[in-house]
Amino acid sequence: MFLEGLRFGLLLQFAVGPVCLMVFITAGSLGFPMGALAALAVTLVDGFYIFLAATGVSVFLQRERTKKIVRFAGAAVLILFGLDIVAGALGLSFLPQIALFTTSADSGNVFLRAILMTASNPLTIVFWGGVFSANVASKGMNGTQLLLFGAGCAAATFVFLNGVALAGTLTGTFLPPQIMVFLNVCVGIVIIFFALKMAGILKSGS
Repeated sequence: MFLEGLRFGLLLQFAVGPVCLMVFITAGSLGFPMGALAALAVTLVDGFYIFLAATGVSVFLQRERTKKIVRFAGAAVLILFGLDIVAGALGLSFLPQIALFTTSADSGNVFLRAILMTASNPLTIVFWGGVFSANVASKGMNGTQLLLFGAGCAAATFVFLNGVALAGTLTGTFLPPQIMVFLNVCVGIVIIFFALKMAGILKSGS
């Protein structure tokens, strides 16, 4: 069950989102250890969300009004982080207290920022709730098997994001500073785009 969860989790990771981009840009700017620390923080939050989904908390978040509130709150957090990345790349200070882009490798700040960004979308619990329900219905998984499956999914996050951190480190090492600034601005804009889609302000094409 653990290996099955690992395979399933790795498949999900290829749908790159704002957290993946954050790990990439952190490693590119501050080095692999900071990127790996961000990956650990993301894994812990994902693991916590998986645990909540397995214990049935996802039922509460399936209410339409709750979904809307959570979606807008998460989108607001992502927009702030996206604006902060763009401002930081241009040498400005948008959110000085929780700046996502910084010139000093402060492990505490990196860990906290990764947790905040990952926690900005608690509707992830609803997704995992659906995954667990489907596995119980189709494969008859019991509590222990669900736990092992969820642990495998969380491990996939850690493995994949460490690979992303390594790629970000190599990119930051070989690319000129001007290109890194451009990449940071692009990442910030993409994160804002994700947030607007999460809030329903931007609609996907049919």
